[in-house]
Amino acid sequence: MSTPEPRELLLVLVEVDDDNITATFDLGGPLPLDVPADWFTYGLTLAGSSGGPVKQFGVRFSPTETKAFIFEFTSATQANYDAAYVDNRGSSVVVKFVDAALGVDSIGSLTGFATVEGEDVSIDVPVQLLT
Repeated sequence: MSTPEPRELLLVLVEVDDDNITATFDLGGPLPLDVPADWFTYGLTLAGSSGGPVKQFGVRFSPTETKAFIFEFTSATQANYDAAYVDNRGSSVVVKFVDAALGVDSIGSLTGFATVEGEDVSIDVPVQLLT
């Protein structure tokens, strides 16, 4: 898989079934960058009812690796998925997180984000939850 260029994150669609989560990151045009990015990430943050972050689901692209991940804030643990779980469709990126669940009884919010080399380029991107 070749490394795509970072694009504007417009919307995140999240489909949840019994054992998996599928996230579709809908993308706009390329981001105006002065130099090519070494790596960038699209993701969504799940906040609990208190407003604090509980989990992040994301996908990171670099010239050497494409991977998806789930980071759990309470336990400071991360699950990684290789590029086989990532489908770059150009105008969207679809990621399947197998054996995963949102994992909270009361979701405070779900918001999308995008970073380029760790710097926020999109925050509070709308997320639509499909159940």
